[in-house]
Amino acid sequence: MLIDSFNVIQPPALISGLQYVSLITAAIIGFIGVIIMAFGALYSASLFILSVLQRKNHLPQIRIELGKYLALGLEFLVGKDIIETIVHPTWTDLGKLAAIVALRTVITLFLSWELKDVLHGMEEEQEMAKMVSRQKKSS
Repeated sequence: MLIDSFNVIQPPALISGLQYVSLITAAIIGFIGVIIMAFGALYSASLFILSVLQRKNHLPQIRIELGKYLALGLEFLVGKDIIETIVHPTWTDLGKLAAIVALRTVITLFLSWELKDVLHGMEEEQEMAKMVSRQKKSS
């Protein structure tokens, strides 16, 4: 018998079983996050290649697509880290988790700012194109 942090006696088999399930769950969630980011990178690369071959400038839209996949994948990886820290809660692990969550949050914030900037630029280009077409029609 083991005593957990709440002074409740737990049988060792139950603890190791829950830890095993938690670690498998964390690994699956982390794997899903990596797959999402890899798929987003491959998808965005294919869009970029098509854009180059068609001689069109779709780079802002491609950046938006890639950013969406990266942000979603990072969220899954944060979830994985949280589960792993719950299974083995030491102060060192909690500190590492805090640093990882902070770093990934900053990365996600920068990605969202970048996406907003790209969307704003695309909207401005569309407005300029509308103004030019109106001027051509009125001439």
